[in-house]
Amino acid sequence: AASDPGRLINLSILTALTPSEDVFTMGYVVGGAGTDGNKPILIRAVGPSLVPIGVADVLDDPKLELFAGETKSGDSDNWGGSTQLSDAMARVGAFAFTSVISRDAAALASIATANNSVRISSANMGIGTVLAELYDSTPAADFRTSTPRLVNVSVLKHLGEGLTVGFVLGGSTPTTVLVRAIGPTLGTPLFGLDGVVADPQLTLFLDSTTVGTNDNWDGTAALTAAFARVAAFDLPAASRDAALVTTLQPGNYTVTVTGVGNTSGIAIVE
Repeated sequence: AASDPGRLINLSILTALTPSEDVFTMGYVVGGAGTDGNKPILIRAVGPSLVPIGVADVLDDPKLELFAGETKSGDSDNWGGSTQLSDAMARVGAFAFTSVISRDAAALASIATANNSVRISSANMGIGTVLAELYDSTPAADFRTSTPRLVNVSVLKHLGEGLTVGFVLGGSTPTTVLVRAIGPTLGTPLFGLDGVVADPQLTLFLDSTTVGTNDNWDGTAALTAAFARVAAFDLPAASRDAALVTTLQPGNYTVTVTGVGNTSGIAIVE
């Protein structure tokens, strides 16, 4: 009933494209009970503009492609210095790109579909570190309880030595969040992915303080009920996927996901 309810407003992934992996995917779901209308989303794939903030070996020409379900709905290679994009970045508190001719990628989309994704790749087959970001760009003063929200954000990627996912909770009230790191279930016939991580573990942080951790979800009733509430696909009770549910205050959070015993592979972090 709050006029400014707690909600997801940002997803970010700082990671690297390597010679063996030339693409990864962010997913997001827009909606929420009692909401209607389109949702403005700012999407960025940042490479060159990471250099001034101390990131080395950056991806020199990132590219992003937008999808509504299976249908491609847009793309961006070089952002082009658009005033509309600059204004949107300032509005959501994103750091500015280094110049109007930087080869960072960005797009501002008005989303009418529920299930959406962003494919991040290199425009020139390069390798290096990239920051992929999604922002809810609805001005705070315009937010209403009927305004569509980000109700799910995720990334599908090889963990490498470990993957860190950041998310921001906005609004003025606590938000109950389900966090999952799924590997083994992706290798079952339902999904059929090869090379999945056999035993992911996740840790949730507020700044540098641990606020939750899980290795194996153990088929608990509380988590099973949480999956059903948010329409997340089921996990086998004995799977070594990781999950936790917790109530969080507005703020900046990170989730780190690694494979137990220094193992690695493909995972979905949600």
